[in-house]
Amino acid sequence: MNPIPFSSLAEREIFLNPGELGVGFRREVFGTLLGSCVAITLWHPARKLGCICHFILPVDAVDAKERRASGRYGETAFALMQAELLRNGVRLSECVAKIFGGGRMFGAGFLVNDIGERNIAVARKMVQHAGLAITAEHVGSNGYRRLYFDVATGDVWLKFDWIDSDQKDVVL
Repeated sequence: MNPIPFSSLAEREIFLNPGELGVGFRREVFGTLLGSCVAITLWHPARKLGCICHFILPVDAVDAKERRASGRYGETAFALMQAELLRNGVRLSECVAKIFGGGRMFGAGFLVNDIGERNIAVARKMVQHAGLAITAEHVGSNGYRRLYFDVATGDVWLKFDWIDSDQKDVVL
């Protein structure tokens, strides 16, 4: 783990909006802000290549025949990540996987059809179905996450804010 200040990563940040995907080598730092959305990072340690998605919903509700390749949905975002890895000559099986997000943004009173929990479940299922171990995760609970994915090291720097209080930064 590299002791880089959180703020120095922000200076190099390539910001991902919901539904976007990032792929980069060594120097890139991808950042995003997650509420109920989930980010999956895949990192190849030898090649120093990383891929990150920021998906909003677990699956596309549109009929499979009409399904568009959109990073907004977990299923298609993960498929797009795999395609990008292959395009760059990296096998998915050689990557390190991490999962973040899926927070409850409206407190415990809004647990019916909890989209954050559904997003977490689909992310875990896809990664495990691909034969990868989840090496780190920071998911669920009440609040949002600000994260930076440093492709040079594979580290994910995370700040988690509960709805009512600030928490310490962590590196996973």
